[in-house]
Amino acid sequence: MAPRGTSKGHEHPALSEVDLVTVLSALAEPTRLRIVGMLAEFEGERAWKDIELPIAQSTLSHHLKILRNAGLVQNRTEGTRCFVSLRDHEIDGRFPGLLEAVLSCRDTP
Repeated sequence: MAPRGTSKGHEHPALSEVDLVTVLSALAEPTRLRIVGMLAEFEGERAWKDIELPIAQSTLSHHLKILRNAGLVQNRTEGTRCFVSLRDHEIDGRFPGLLEAVLSCRDTP
């Protein structure tokens, strides 16, 4: 069994340890903001392969790692498939209204 805060090798920080600057920094990059917006619209988890962006898989992996380290997303691996979900309820508990405010102000591509 994976240690608390991990899912088969994916480290997920406790949101009590994540500061606002880290979250805002992760959301400041347009591709990451777009990923968060896609996950917010979908509700629930989504397979990495279903995140349709015109970027390489390695670039997507990099962006998802930054989002995960900022406490915004949670990853889960099942066999060879990777899934990602937005930690929206947890984020809202730590930073009330932040995601709603940021997502409502973003430019849509």
